[in-house]
Amino acid sequence: MSRGYSENVSIVDDVSQDGVVTQIHFEGDDITVQRTWDADPHLKYAELARQQTEGKSWGQGRFIGHIPPEPLAKFLLIRNNEERNKAIMAWLQENSKFQMFHRAFK
Repeated sequence: MSRGYSENVSIVDDVSQDGVVTQIHFEGDDITVQRTWDADPHLKYAELARQQTEGKSWGQGRFIGHIPPEPLAKFLLIRNNEERNKAIMAWLQENSKFQMFHRAFK
């Protein structure tokens, strides 16, 4: 008797309100859960916020950047505030389109 699936099968299990898509892939005896999220709404928000806060100072509502829910959830697992802040700044440095205040990263 053969084991596993004779064909590879993928199922879209869930699409959340935040645009996170959960897919389940069956490949032979292996099962893989893949979660992806649509960055476009978050990139648009970051650009709009960057434009709206241009020329403002910190006390006037200036933000450093926008972090979508998926990466934010990973940062919230870091209990040490200093380590969490370093991880967030490193992520924003690598993902500059989510930055809202570029001078913070110079």
